[in-house]
Amino acid sequence: MRRFLFSTSFVLLVLVGLVAGLIVSNLYTYHRLTDEAPIARLQFEPMAPRQYAVELLTGDFCKPQRFTLYGDQWRIDARFLKWKPLANLLGLDAMYRLERLSGRYRDTAAENREPHQAWDIGLKPRVDLLDYVNRDWKYWSPVDTYFGSSVYEDIDPAYRYTVYRGQSGLLVRKEPLAPAHYENGELVIHIDRDCRRAAE
Repeated sequence: MRRFLFSTSFVLLVLVGLVAGLIVSNLYTYHRLTDEAPIARLQFEPMAPRQYAVELLTGDFCKPQRFTLYGDQWRIDARFLKWKPLANLLGLDAMYRLERLSGRYRDTAAENREPHQAWDIGLKPRVDLLDYVNRDWKYWSPVDTYFGSSVYEDIDPAYRYTVYRGQSGLLVRKEPLAPAHYENGELVIHIDRDCRRAAE
């Protein structure tokens, strides 16, 4: 009888542990799948009608790159790697590789007629192992899907744009730049924080 009670208690304890583990893992999954992180920041300066100088910050946000874009809008393309749910639960976030920055026109007639400029902004591997994995190890691979993602927005030099990576692609948010202004007779100029903290 005592042995029966012990085994019943043990089974109940294991079941409670399993249910608690499922609940925690469910909540953990929800957190992981909605995680976002900033990966690029852009600011624009007009040079001519529909021509802009753009400052792009990526990586640690410390080394600006400068490009020229044509159009009414900017666009960033990236390649995404999304893990299967079990791999995500084990802590593997979606991964990305920035590929291209380009200009874009709102009007398709202008898109086909006006000048274009596109820039490579990411490192390209000599051999892409993911193509091999997807082709020959598809059913055993922890990779769920490998896809391209793009985001675009109107160009407005009065705003700074931040591109974020989510678990399923890119998204963008913008914030107005603080203009220099006078306050109590003194010139006030907005200065960004240390670049090492820019992504925080």
